[in-house]
Amino acid sequence: MNHGPAPWWSRRRCRIRSQWPSCLPGIRFRARGTLTYQAPAHIKANGTASARAAARLALDELGRRITQVHRPEQLDTAQERLTLAADHWHTMEGTPGLWLKARITLMLTEQDTARAQKFQDALREVTLQLAQEKERRDLFRQAVFDAPDTTRMWWLERHLDQLDALDWGAFNEKILPLVGTADDIQSKAERMARTLLYIWEKLGNDPGQHARFTTTVRTVAEQMGWADAPWPASEDSASADSLESGGDGGEPNPLAEPSAVR
Repeated sequence: MNHGPAPWWSRRRCRIRSQWPSCLPGIRFRARGTLTYQAPAHIKANGTASARAAARLALDELGRRITQVHRPEQLDTAQERLTLAADHWHTMEGTPGLWLKARITLMLTEQDTARAQKFQDALREVTLQLAQEKERRDLFRQAVFDAPDTTRMWWLERHLDQLDALDWGAFNEKILPLVGTADDIQSKAERMARTLLYIWEKLGNDPGQHARFTTTVRTVAEQMGWADAPWPASEDSASADSLESGGDGGEPNPLAEPSAVR
């Protein structure tokens, strides 16, 4: 089994000038140096040119695999990794018997250096813009959306010139839920008020519907142990009392029965 290249007189050497890609499209590393190789018998049988081509292709594959994962500003890192990989005798997978080593210097042309710098400048500008936008949003959130009262003042200031058209409904629906501490007492009261208003609008103008709803709510409150709730006195509550006592027909209110059963 062959564990290394044959003696020096069977080795060949050639100069290398090539271009290998960086991870930025259109920007390439220039590779220059010396390739030393020894081809197996079946490749040498095809001539010197075939042996040299096989060695150059193997080195090209190695070099591309290393450089294509590096940015242009990582030239030194790519150079060191290439040196560690190629500066000793080794064989390439898929080409048994082909031994090679190379001393290669990587560089960038002035044009590619300028392109890389232009890319870095553009990337830096975009990164700065994104950082500024994030900071602006964070400061805005802290200054305006930290507390519901602060958010209400901000909404009011935005509409000082059109107070007649000030839409608190849109504020409650779209703006207030964004507040980080929207669970303050006033916000909870507003949500409850909107719920009750929705129910009241569904009841319409039918006094009987209003009375039955009030009776139902009072019955539920009594069953929950909230009989001391401060119910407002009104014609509707009087109608509700009438329904609780049986109404015109003197029939017991079925909704009130559960409160009497223990």
